[in-house]
Amino acid sequence: MDQSSDSATPLVSHRRRGRPPREEAAALRQARVDELARAAAMVLAQQGVRGTTMDTLAVELGIPKQVLYRHFSSKDELIHTILQRMSGLWRELQTRAWKGLGRNLRDVISLVRANPNEMKILVRHCAIDPELRHYFDALHAGIVNRTEDLLAEANPRLAQDAMLRGLCAQAVAGFLIDAVLWWIEHGETERDEIFLVWAKQSLSTLYSRWMTAE
Repeated sequence: MDQSSDSATPLVSHRRRGRPPREEAAALRQARVDELARAAAMVLAQQGVRGTTMDTLAVELGIPKQVLYRHFSSKDELIHTILQRMSGLWRELQTRAWKGLGRNLRDVISLVRANPNEMKILVRHCAIDPELRHYFDALHAGIVNRTEDLLAEANPRLAQDAMLRGLCAQAVAGFLIDAVLWWIEHGETERDEIFLVWAKQSLSTLYSRWMTAE
């Protein structure tokens, strides 16, 4: 019998008793850190990184506050753990071999679909927080740099005009970040293919104009 709909379920599980071998214990601890960070990201994305306390997180996650402090020395450490993981995933995506605009956009939407709360924190909250702004800046700069490289390879004129190439890359970064986040917040997963077609057509139109403009 499925009891999932009969009562509220904590966002994270409770630790099992017993002491596993050292290597297994380390793996279990890391898995626990990841589990807590992913669950906390859901709360932080909704309530804000500055207005949410460890007490609030513990209540929302359905665990004692001591469990959070056992894995994170402070709320700041918890937030940085969330952002470092998400930033690492973005860097990995940016270093993949270029296989076309469509494939790149599909990778982007897949990554953000798998980490929607982390993306909201990275863009919505970090962009306006002086202490966390560098995470957003790194995301933005990564897209800009990747776009500049692609434009320089595709068009000799843009390769020689750093100012115009930079302007084009800034436009792509702003468009992509805003569009992806808006779609994640408002679009249904089953309609992602529609978004991918729209985003590809939109960017392709921009690229084609840049490539042919005198």
